[in-house]
Amino acid sequence: MDVLRGGWKNYRRWVRASLETLPRHFEFRVLAGSTGCGKTRLLSALQDVGQQVLDLEELACHRGSLIGALPGRPQPSQKYFDTLLLDALRKFDPVRPVWLEAESKKIGNLQIPAALYDAMHCTSPIHLSAPMSERVKLWREDYPHFVDDPRGMVEKLAPLKPLVGGDEINAWQSLAQSGHIDELFERIMAKHYDPCYDRSTRRSFGSQEGAQRVELPSLSLDTLREVARDLAVSAGGSQESRA
Repeated sequence: MDVLRGGWKNYRRWVRASLETLPRHFEFRVLAGSTGCGKTRLLSALQDVGQQVLDLEELACHRGSLIGALPGRPQPSQKYFDTLLLDALRKFDPVRPVWLEAESKKIGNLQIPAALYDAMHCTSPIHLSAPMSERVKLWREDYPHFVDDPRGMVEKLAPLKPLVGGDEINAWQSLAQSGHIDELFERIMAKHYDPCYDRSTRRSFGSQEGAQRVELPSLSLDTLREVARDLAVSAGGSQESRA
């Protein structure tokens, strides 16, 4: 057990200093892709085949968008999030890659340390894509509370009005009121999240010509595990394959 002298204030200084330096020691493999493409599920599959995975959204208790709050799971404080993040990083072997999702500077109300954000954007991401039907199915499974309350979902997206326009918001409200859940999910992804992903990728990673792209024909567990094994091999082999 590590013992740090100096009390809480000294501990916090140590956490902050560690988060400024530790991310630079890792090789990050970043999964990118628009919402609903199975990034989080692929991270889980990578962990299953023995890869080192940093699930920032799990640590933050948030899926990282206006609708990303998890019912019944409040976000930790920034200080506790920093502690959880440092604890996760200290368990990784710097000789082996660490897989994570591309994230913006904030996940919900929590700030990603600048050194980690910079480190994850110093590499070319792996771009995931999946059929819209699979993405809608994933949203149904991951956001059951919005299946039950689609109008509540649209209310949370109201701040997007200056970006997508009033007519688009009205179209979402109409689909929500009529209970056309699949059409609502698809339209929100196609009209907002997909263009937003394209813009943010260009801004964060620059030109992506020649970047690795992975098309997921489905988001089933079997498919994700097969893709995870292939990615693990390309990254130097999985613990599962060595067992």
